[in-house]
Amino acid sequence: MGATETAFIGLGSNIGDSARTLWQGWELLGEHDGVMPGRISSPFLSAPVGMDSSFWFTNAVGFVQTTHSSLQLLDILLDIEQRLGRMRSPEKQGYQDRTLDLDLLYFGSETVDMPRLTVPHPFRNDRLFVLAPMAEIAPDWIDPETGTTVAAQYQRLLTNIEKGAAELQEITKAAWE
Repeated sequence: MGATETAFIGLGSNIGDSARTLWQGWELLGEHDGVMPGRISSPFLSAPVGMDSSFWFTNAVGFVQTTHSSLQLLDILLDIEQRLGRMRSPEKQGYQDRTLDLDLLYFGSETVDMPRLTVPHPFRNDRLFVLAPMAEIAPDWIDPETGTTVAAQYQRLLTNIEKGAAELQEITKAAWE
């Protein structure tokens, strides 16, 4: 086995039994050789951000230890999305309602900017549904691009929302059943 890397995964769903789907996706991730799930955050209910939808999302963030490369892990995430009913419509532009979305938020301190994968995730610092759950499980994680902790990024976003310098985002912490 090769070296192990810590990867943070954002989980989201706004179609069907979202909390159950997130949990199923998390369990399927752990069934892959070379992927050892760590802690997963509480689920958070959030209004859609950057898209028009009448369906709220259930979101969470978890971390895994993996011996896979970032691209191999991405392929695993895409396979799990598809297995749990994710349909990507190529003719639709922008974000779409989804049964499951698994985003690779961080892959250790690696920075990748390729057509298939950008890590750290480009919108991580602008989304409460990423920062709130991540701050719950890894507040001291250092962002390799900004050099700041997740907790500091979360506070910065809350302050910017309060001042009207960032988009208002509705979010509520929930609990797993």
